[in-house]
Amino acid sequence: MITEDTMPAEITDLAIGYRRLPAGKLANAVTWMEARAPQPLPAQPLAMSRITMPGCASYRAIFLEIGAPWLWDRVSEMSDTEIAEHFADPRQHLYYGYDESGTHLGMVEFSVADSNEIEITYFGLFPSLTGRGFGKRLMAGALDLAWRLNPSRIWLHTSSFDHHSVIGFYSACGFVPFATGFEIVDDPRIKGTLPRSAAPQIPLIEAEWSACNPTGGNGKGAPASPENRQLAQT
Repeated sequence: MITEDTMPAEITDLAIGYRRLPAGKLANAVTWMEARAPQPLPAQPLAMSRITMPGCASYRAIFLEIGAPWLWDRVSEMSDTEIAEHFADPRQHLYYGYDESGTHLGMVEFSVADSNEIEITYFGLFPSLTGRGFGKRLMAGALDLAWRLNPSRIWLHTSSFDHHSVIGFYSACGFVPFATGFEIVDDPRIKGTLPRSAAPQIPLIEAEWSACNPTGGNGKGAPASPENRQLAQT
């Protein structure tokens, strides 16, 4: 998941050890990565089309189809007016990537800052197209466009909500890690901005754990019997 932000302040007083979050919260391990000079493109770029004023309904549908598996929920919290205002800003760039047959494969958003830096805020393929080499082609198209604007650097951040290979992918595309951190967020499946079925690889925990009844069983640490489990569900 790549989302738009600024670099947070460094925290230096972190104590070593595990921390348990309240139910309904998610902890997201973040890696910030950057490229400071153009590198050879990682693949043949896809054909990229800039969408300056996307239709709100189609944009929402595309964004959520690509992003819901990784818990992207920004558009679910934006009104049509807010979407229109966002893309009316010329610093906001939205591109759709297409293969040689004209098939729409994915999307990239990036933001051009006043400091002449470019942040890639959203990047993804339609779920049925992952693992087929299109990701590097989409990134090649995005980087080709972004470097044409002569930024001082291109940066992004990715997270532990993303695919497990994402750090290697961005490294192969010329990005270098420069900071790590974490983000605490409300689970969008609980707050209602994404379906409860989204991102099943990320646990959905909405009931507080109790030390007195940690297993949901008989209070003595033993698993609940089938009969007790059934009673608890009815």
